[in-house]
Amino acid sequence: MLRMLASAILAVTTFFAITPIAHAQSTPLRVGFQSGEINVLLMYAINTKLFEKHNLNLRLIPFPAGPAMLPALAANEIDMAWMGEVPAVTGYSNGMPIEIIMMERLDFTNVRLVVNPASGVTKVAELKGKRVGASVGSTSHNHLLRALTQAGLKQGDITLVNLSPANMPPAYAAGQIDAAFTWEPNIGVIEASGGRVIATTRSIGTLTGGIWVAQQSLSKTSPQALQSFLKAWREAQAAYAKDARAVRQFEAKRVNQTPEQFDALIERQSASHPSFEALLTAEFMGPPGRELDSRLMKHLQGIGAFLVGEKRISAPPADWSRLFNTRPLQDVLAAEKR
Repeated sequence: MLRMLASAILAVTTFFAITPIAHAQSTPLRVGFQSGEINVLLMYAINTKLFEKHNLNLRLIPFPAGPAMLPALAANEIDMAWMGEVPAVTGYSNGMPIEIIMMERLDFTNVRLVVNPASGVTKVAELKGKRVGASVGSTSHNHLLRALTQAGLKQGDITLVNLSPANMPPAYAAGQIDAAFTWEPNIGVIEASGGRVIATTRSIGTLTGGIWVAQQSLSKTSPQALQSFLKAWREAQAAYAKDARAVRQFEAKRVNQTPEQFDALIERQSASHPSFEALLTAEFMGPPGRELDSRLMKHLQGIGAFLVGEKRISAPPADWSRLFNTRPLQDVLAAEKR
């Protein structure tokens, strides 16, 4: 049953992911997204043709996790990408000309560490000598190392098994790993088979979410495409606030869940979708000109230090100021007032 559900998630994901949104005379935009993640607003905008409404020809390209998008961004094969903070900081630190346009979602319990009860593990400190699945270089890897440190362990105390989120449920079912640290919907599949949660983003005292990263050139060479994307997103946010079940139905279908099952999944995420106005405050990306003092920027700088410590990057960026570009958000809000 576990294998069948995981396969259904992958199959339906692939079907939707490769479907382009065509529109005559429209502006093209190539967008990468994580097939093993939850994309409520994105799937709503696609299925209700919000991007077409704003004259945008959006082509979706699936990736298993955030780190896999970095080569595509580097090769200019995609214009934008939805990912976690760790791959975004990794790419920027390595000199990639990318920028964060917005934080789309803030999660508190979407990323969870689940153990097999048969392993005898009941807390993080008991993972010593166990096989733990995580996506190396992603948010789940960062979470795992933070959890281990807090428990007095090092990465070398466990056997780290590098897996994409979609491959974790089959690996767990086959007994190839004792625990998995990843996100919905795949972590929910593992829990449904009897896995026990022993850590979350909230319990280890950090934050995470989904961010939209764009090529720095996009706002200069194709500002209309970016504006169209953000306007459609703004409408999706408004629709979600008005009727959450109606908006969720498309993503529920993509991951092969009933409305009731998907509502429970969203509850397990403890997710929130900040408004454009909220994003331009110190709690998120900062007011214009104060981005370096924002909570999100400080969080990303902490990730930079983590990546250096793990030798994932040689040094943190010398200049963090180009990582955020809130001008497109500002322009959308200003246009609404005119």
